[in-house]
Amino acid sequence: MSKRFNTVGTITKKETLVSIEHDTDKALVLETLRPYPGYHGTTIPDQLNPRSLFLVTNKKYTGERMIRATMAIKKGYELPFDAAPGQISLFNELTPCIRIKDMKQYGQIDELVKLYRANGIGFMKDKKIPSFSGLISIRKYFSLQPVEDKIYHDLEMPPMAYLEIPALISWDEFEGITKTIKQNMKVHNNFDAALGVLFTPAEIIDIVRIYDEDIDVEEEKLIREKYLEEIARLQ
Repeated sequence: MSKRFNTVGTITKKETLVSIEHDTDKALVLETLRPYPGYHGTTIPDQLNPRSLFLVTNKKYTGERMIRATMAIKKGYELPFDAAPGQISLFNELTPCIRIKDMKQYGQIDELVKLYRANGIGFMKDKKIPSFSGLISIRKYFSLQPVEDKIYHDLEMPPMAYLEIPALISWDEFEGITKTIKQNMKVHNNFDAALGVLFTPAEIIDIVRIYDEDIDVEEEKLIREKYLEEIARLQ
């Protein structure tokens, strides 16, 4: 197979979100209640450290500006965290945010909000929001290894696999197809799925992102075949 490659792209998924009650320096911060809702394994424990957090900005900033602010913060900030620009569906519209993960403790939220503000990023005012199901779109970097034709593994997050699909489909189409596939598969149906796109110098690649701690390449090939069959039915 081809060698590993790095690229950029987006991942879109639906998760249950809720506003957090920890100190956020009066910024609106949402947390996902379960990061991979379609996966029912036992390796995602209930934990006291933060899962994925979303700092909701007060307006749309360019991805470059958010990334520059993140890089400036990391130069002087000792604790680990990962950040990526994104959008969430909030108040019936797409709202810009910064997705934060890999933090060690909730106490970092207040610190990071202050540091982002010092670097020119403002946030929506904090308010209590009950749990809701919302679409999330995150722009991120990928480090990928082709393992089969049109199947890639994530070298930084090994449980992630990316399956090429032949065409752009809507979220509603994707959600319906995924539900059908999981209902009809007797085995290998314990996975979480998200919709995505990779931008390479040669082409734009539409993908399905699969998360499963116990899956192998043959099972990934089977799942991809099922997506191809269902997408063909849409034509």
